Amino acid sequence: MTNKFICIEGNLGAGKTTLAKKLAKTLEVTLVLEAFLNNPFLKGVYENKEESKFPAESFFLMERMEQLAPKLFEANELIISDYLIDKTKLFAKTNLREKELLLFYRIFDSIRSQIPNPDALIFIDQTPKEAMQHVMSRGRKLEAHVTLEYLTHLDEEYQRLLKSTTIQYPVFHVTASELRKDFNGSIVKIIDFLVEERLLLAKSQVKLSL
Repeated sequence: MTNKFICIEGNLGAGKTTLAKKLAKTLEVTLVLEAFLNNPFLKGVYENKEESKFPAESFFLMERMEQLAPKLFEANELIISDYLIDKTKLFAKTNLREKELLLFYRIFDSIRSQIPNPDALIFIDQTPKEAMQHVMSRGRKLEAHVTLEYLTHLDEEYQRLLKSTTIQYPVFHVTASELRKDFNGSIVKIIDFLVEERLLLAKSQVKLSL
């Protein structure tokens, strides 16, 4: 099998990390997880402190670039990540002021080419209200200041991203409610999609540890 790269995306609280962990375990492949809580500036972002926003987005950018460095793709294997690198611009657009955003875009665009596009994207759909419910239910103190307005704006930006010319690879949509209702069934559907896109061997050859 040649090197393949699959990303999982969705709004806050969609279940990206849970899905990525289960899918990687089922397929016994390399897993890359976003180091979300390591960002020392994130609390300030959620509290809407302007002085925290640029360093927070820059911290995320540097950390993601390090995680997805060329060395990761040297092995001849399948890689699953619980984020798409292009979300970095999406969140920057949501959080930064005009001059900071222009600078951030220049930095991002100058190094984006070092990271390959995924071979497929698995997108978890949910409404902003569902996202709000899921964020609140997981009870992270860091996210106590997240608002429905913020999640709605993120949802709009995600929809723009999905319709943009940046996405030139197959996308599989699964709803957050589907995952919560029949998680293992959703995994099987995703595997069927990956087999159909020739990113996996025939399903009969995949060891399903559901």
